[in-house]
Amino acid sequence: MAAAPPALSWALPLLAALAGAGGPQSFELPGAPIDNIEVSSGGVLVAGGSCLYELRPELRLRHRVVPAAAGQVCGEPPGMRSNLLLPYVEAGGKGVLLAGWTQKDGTCEVWEQPAYRQRFNRSEVVSCLPDGSTAGVVFQLAGAWYLAVAATYSTGSYGNYLGCEPSQSDKATVITVRSMNNLESKEELGIIKRKDEPLHFVDALQWGDHLFFPYYTLKARAGNSTEPPSMAVLRQLRPSEGGLTLQGHVYLDCGCRTLIVSSSLVRQGERGWWVGVFLYKQDAKAWNATAVCIFGMEEMKEQACASKHFCFLMSDFQEARSIKKLPTLIHSGLVAVYGTVVLNQIVLFLGTDDGQLLKAILNEDMESNCPEILYEIKEETSVFPKLRLDPVDNNYIYLSSANKVRRIPVANCSRYISEQECLSVKDPYCGWCSLTQRCTLKENCTRSNSIKGWYNISHAPDKDLKIQLSFPARNQVCNPVLCMFVYCGLKCVILSLIAASLLLSPCYMYYIHSIEPLWISTLGKSEITVKGENFTRASGIKLILTGITGCKPDIIKVRNVLNDTQMTFALPPTRKEAKSICIQANGKKCSPPMTLHYVSPPSCLAITPNTSWISGGRKITTIGRNFNVVDSVIISDDQRSNLTVSLNLLYNTKYRPLDGLGFVLKGKVVDMMLKVETTFIPCVKLHYHPDPVFINYQLHTELDPDLELKIYKENDNLNISKTEVEVYLSYMNGAQTKKIWFSVQNITKKPDRSTILCKFKREGTDKIDFSTVKVFVKLGNFEHEVKPTSSHVYLYVLILLPIVVAAFIVTRYKSKELTRKQSQQLELLEYEIRKEIREGFAELQMDELDVVDSFGTVPFLDYKHFALRTFFPESGGFASIFSEDMPQSRDQTSKDESFNMLHALICNKNFLVTLIHTLEKQKNFSVKDRCLFASFLTIALQTKLVYLTHILEVLTKDLMEQSSNVQPKLLLRRTESVVEKLLTNWMSVCLSGFLRETIGEPFYLLVTTLNQRINKGPVDAITCKALYTLNEDWLLWQVSEFKTTVNIIFEKIPENESGDACQTIQVNVLDCDTIGQAKEKSLQAFLNKNGFLYGLQLDEIGLELVSEEQQRELLDIDGSSEVMEDGIRKLNTIGHYEISNGATIKVFKKKVTTRSDMDYSDEHCHLILPDSEANKDVKGAGHKGKQKFKVKEMYLTKLLSTKVAIHSVVEKLFRSIWSLPNNKAPVAIKYFFDFLDAQAESKKITDPDVVHIWKTNSLPLRFWVNILKNPQFVFDIKKTSHIDGCLSVIAQAFMDAFSLAEQTLGKEAPTNKLLYAKDIPHYKEEVKAYYKAIRDLPPLTTSEVEEFLTQESKKHENEFNENVALNEIYRYIAKYHEEIDSKLERERGFEDVQKQLRQVKALFDEKKKCKWI
Repeated sequence: MAAAPPALSWALPLLAALAGAGGPQSFELPGAPIDNIEVSSGGVLVAGGSCLYELRPELRLRHRVVPAAAGQVCGEPPGMRSNLLLPYVEAGGKGVLLAGWTQKDGTCEVWEQPAYRQRFNRSEVVSCLPDGSTAGVVFQLAGAWYLAVAATYSTGSYGNYLGCEPSQSDKATVITVRSMNNLESKEELGIIKRKDEPLHFVDALQWGDHLFFPYYTLKARAGNSTEPPSMAVLRQLRPSEGGLTLQGHVYLDCGCRTLIVSSSLVRQGERGWWVGVFLYKQDAKAWNATAVCIFGMEEMKEQACASKHFCFLMSDFQEARSIKKLPTLIHSGLVAVYGTVVLNQIVLFLGTDDGQLLKAILNEDMESNCPEILYEIKEETSVFPKLRLDPVDNNYIYLSSANKVRRIPVANCSRYISEQECLSVKDPYCGWCSLTQRCTLKENCTRSNSIKGWYNISHAPDKDLKIQLSFPARNQVCNPVLCMFVYCGLKCVILSLIAASLLLSPCYMYYIHSIEPLWISTLGKSEITVKGENFTRASGIKLILTGITGCKPDIIKVRNVLNDTQMTFALPPTRKEAKSICIQANGKKCSPPMTLHYVSPPSCLAITPNTSWISGGRKITTIGRNFNVVDSVIISDDQRSNLTVSLNLLYNTKYRPLDGLGFVLKGKVVDMMLKVETTFIPCVKLHYHPDPVFINYQLHTELDPDLELKIYKENDNLNISKTEVEVYLSYMNGAQTKKIWFSVQNITKKPDRSTILCKFKREGTDKIDFSTVKVFVKLGNFEHEVKPTSSHVYLYVLILLPIVVAAFIVTRYKSKELTRKQSQQLELLEYEIRKEIREGFAELQMDELDVVDSFGTVPFLDYKHFALRTFFPESGGFASIFSEDMPQSRDQTSKDESFNMLHALICNKNFLVTLIHTLEKQKNFSVKDRCLFASFLTIALQTKLVYLTHILEVLTKDLMEQSSNVQPKLLLRRTESVVEKLLTNWMSVCLSGFLRETIGEPFYLLVTTLNQRINKGPVDAITCKALYTLNEDWLLWQVSEFKTTVNIIFEKIPENESGDACQTIQVNVLDCDTIGQAKEKSLQAFLNKNGFLYGLQLDEIGLELVSEEQQRELLDIDGSSEVMEDGIRKLNTIGHYEISNGATIKVFKKKVTTRSDMDYSDEHCHLILPDSEANKDVKGAGHKGKQKFKVKEMYLTKLLSTKVAIHSVVEKLFRSIWSLPNNKAPVAIKYFFDFLDAQAESKKITDPDVVHIWKTNSLPLRFWVNILKNPQFVFDIKKTSHIDGCLSVIAQAFMDAFSLAEQTLGKEAPTNKLLYAKDIPHYKEEVKAYYKAIRDLPPLTTSEVEEFLTQESKKHENEFNENVALNEIYRYIAKYHEEIDSKLERERGFEDVQKQLRQVKALFDEKKKCKWI
């Protein structure tokens, strides 16, 4: 084999690293990118997709943990990510893991390993912002464990995240120290606050008794600042004092770079260094955009004495200091670093933004060698900022990117052949094994413990070896930006001297204008062009190409000076990176450097479409990488005849070459290749088919002036879209030929032919001579005249005339035959009706529903979300405002005088009642405003329920006074006043515990049973109508015949080591189910059998039919889908694929996650066919021949059968609501019912119906119906429209039970009333007994009521940010301030209150000026 050319010598290490069969060990997260990675003593912890995965060192799955902050499965809720993973070992060897998540206001969960038993969790510990930073370290002090965490809790003016921003008092907090016993933030342990500028923290490190936090300002990230990054240093106080305090911060100057992207601590005995990757700005891609700088830990500790960024009361801080270091290594796209010491040498592992893992070895002067490429990710995805060594075997490092983590060897020693080469490379991992005479890792040499058995450069024996030990000299590159920081107090002034693009000579000057191209492949470039001035006068022109620090630069002589303004160079092949390129002449300094990008050769990932017609001209879109370095696109056939085609580069990852072939034959397959220099890179294959065949056309002119044109074509495999077709009509207008271009509406495909529907809207008055019309179709280079359907009409007449005569002869005979057949059809119709009625009756008497006895844990919402959904059922925006918790330190929030005074005003009963009455008299104070005001008031007084109850009493009495003179029975019937909404909220607060403990389980059982019943029969995937339902509006009567496939086998993908390789599950799937519905049923069957959810989401799985002949993927829409006349496509079903009972179906993970299978538009249909197809043939199992006669009323028995099936569940729910467990009523109900009885007595209302109606309006109508119709208020579930329709029927029956009116229902009454007509009388008796039982209970004492309300108030402390509610209340006060102030002025005894109100207004106005609210 010939030796590799010197120009390609750089590629040999990479090829050797990639030569291992099968690639490195790896683990891929299912459908989610990696958020975090950390190593523990026994393996690797990887977080992503709201789940945590514990892997063995060789990356085999050991555990998968779903945190409490997430949903029941991985991937929920969307957007949740991990921002903190801190494992540590307590005394006795017990492993503990602290994990931080962005969900629920930045939750931290503490688990005990290896069982992952949760100790506790606490919110508001880490950042909950999508791009907020969090860095933490666990340390031990005086025998106790603590967490020091730095986080971006607030981004200030750089972003607004509703529901995540902390309270006003906590917005400035950036560093806290917390005990691991409870993770509470305390002043005595340490709370560090920032000044004005928000900060982004990169890492947290412990060095001795100090903690270090590298960070930069968000202003720098936005590109609005040149202030360098900093290192904040905290020192531990004496053990007797406890906690930590801020020592200060110091600037880290790494060549004017303002951001830090990765960090690593390198320890060597008592010495330590911090290694950071610095970046100019986030969108920079220059050759020197990133750099590695190394700082001593002791030096940073000594110099950290400034407090420019932090609030601190001590006055002994000094002016900001800066530690300036020359970059150890410069590169265009470093994103990750990990440093370690091996045999007294520092080794840096570096990750790049294009998927490379580099290894650099430093000498004692901290100078780097030419970094080695250890591994390169094929997809070129960016490396995750955290690199970690294998904790068990330090000869491996974990490389993370996208959703995959890989285990990569730290060295590839076997590529060094000789002893001299092995030792000369100076890699401390590699040494010479004298036993095997190979270059190996120390662990791979059996006599490695002997110095004579394995040795490397650190302890080579005395042998006559010619070893080159010198490092190449550091490249001296002219930097275009010279920066110097001058610190005046705490201000940093940046002086920039921009190097000119002008090179001076004693005799002349010349300019460099541009270099083209600046993007080339690693194969090199035979010619690049440099443009400028005065080139012919220069001598000794050279191009200097400098890559990553430590590697020898390329010095290239000019190839050709074309003229005074242009010259060319040839660039050699090299490694993938961005390099600096400059021009040197006459031995002078280089021109200001530009960035030249060496990228990997282009590659193709996909092509669409992959077919064309013989005439060519079709637009082909190819997707891939690095297309901007392609010289041309070549089409080649098997005879090696090549053709260069025109192309259009849309962007770097997509080409649209215009296919121009016209010489290929039918069925030809050609190769599309990309030409880069002299290399041809295979891309994709194109299939050529005959030109499309157009049969004829029909032109409809009766819609004058609009024209409709239908063109019929033969079916083919070209998959032509409507955007590719051009249709025009030509006609004669006198001596001129005119054209009309049609708009192609759609293309529908039928088994025998396809139809192209075109339309044209005429706007002029020109008349068209249809006798001269010609129709043309154009596709790319192919253009064809289509003939009309009437061109052979005379021939057709001659052919059909004998047939017509013969038909006339047999007409008399046929008429008799038709009469006989019609009689048979009537008999068949009568039989079908009898059959449907009999089957409905039999089903009603015999059918039973297998109710799931155990449905796992009921997914209750927490109190906060339950309350918000009931307080703000139609105002999601307001609900999101209160999603944040109250800060734990209420003392800090209490310092806001304006809110304190407003709260005190609201706690004045006379003022609050007057305020509400005044607001309700304003015309602009709408019903919506009244409801919102009541909800804000409920939240503001959430911890003062006793006072809120007194207000409720007063307002209810006032409302009775308004209603008693008109219609007392209408009291509390509607929600038109503040008190009516206030009563709803009060019931929700006081009955939340009763709802959860007593009603929750039967209610969830009802929702689950309803879902099960609906899915037992056919369900239309588009409209969601079902054969089994309670609501006539949701009844699917068009389809009744279906078969149940009970033995379909689904194969399970193993999710962990302990699981079986595959698992077979019997699933009840109907032949009329779509593939998406079959997926849902299979996932539900898996949950029912195993008790836990499947590891993949619905969008991530596919179904595949397995048979001896073939394996076919099942899709809702594919090439075999039926297309209706009007272009509507019918969804594929189990019956469409003719899957027999007992067939094998495999569940597999999709490579690419697509949209939900149930997300279809109006252009699709399932069981309910379009009107135009109502009388056409209906294909599929059970529907062959003509569509059967169907009447909706024939299937109303399905409503009754559904009602019977769930009747026991409904009654259990009803009786759990209107029963008294242990002969005790909930305190809130007993209290309010007694209050209503007392008011009726005081008003001398003797009609018992009035009190009954009051109680019904206040509890069942105002609270229970709202709950019954909205299960999503109570449970963490999604309510479908169909479930809503069924629950409306049940809720109506529930309310009918409380009605005093006697129902007289006729045959024409609505079905939802008729369903429960016989049950309502029994329910009414039970309700009356319920009301009587409550009235007969001993009355509650005032102390009992107040004790209950006080306990409820304590339960809900810190649930809501009350200041937000107060702020919203003040908005109404401010809007109607004049009216309120006037009312107070007219009333006696409100003088002090009026002064307080004016003071509140003055305080809020002052805050508004400061933009605080």
